[in-house]
Amino acid sequence: MSNLKSLVYVSSATRNLSQAEIDHLLLSARERNEKYNVSGVLMYIGGNFMQCIEGTVDNVELIYEIIKANSLHHGIIQLLYRPIECRDFKDWEMAYCTKEKTVSVAPYNHEDILSSKLGTSSFKKTPSRILLHSFWRSNSA
Repeated sequence: MSNLKSLVYVSSATRNLSQAEIDHLLLSARERNEKYNVSGVLMYIGGNFMQCIEGTVDNVELIYEIIKANSLHHGIIQLLYRPIECRDFKDWEMAYCTKEKTVSVAPYNHEDILSSKLGTSSFKKTPSRILLHSFWRSNSA
């Protein structure tokens, strides 16, 4: 059995975040996630976050503790924490998308990248992908 876990949570920004703050958040997350071999995707839409992180149990729990301590958001609700056989977002230190469906998967920036993972034609509808797809579609109309 795999030692991988997937964790999905939602939260609200404590205030409107500037692009510089978002860029700093992404840079820090990508560096930290690469160090701990954690992958995932972060959505920021209408002042709300939804994030999926994947990795080994210990590393996901470590990253989640760091996330919970971040003062840029509050009202964290864990929606999903489950074992997985393989990652949905392999090789993504941290993908990012906004209401305008601007998608950044370092070093790429293209909506089709995320659509292939979360869109209705996605080849594998895992619980994490279903939650992220619902958040993305319902908040970016």
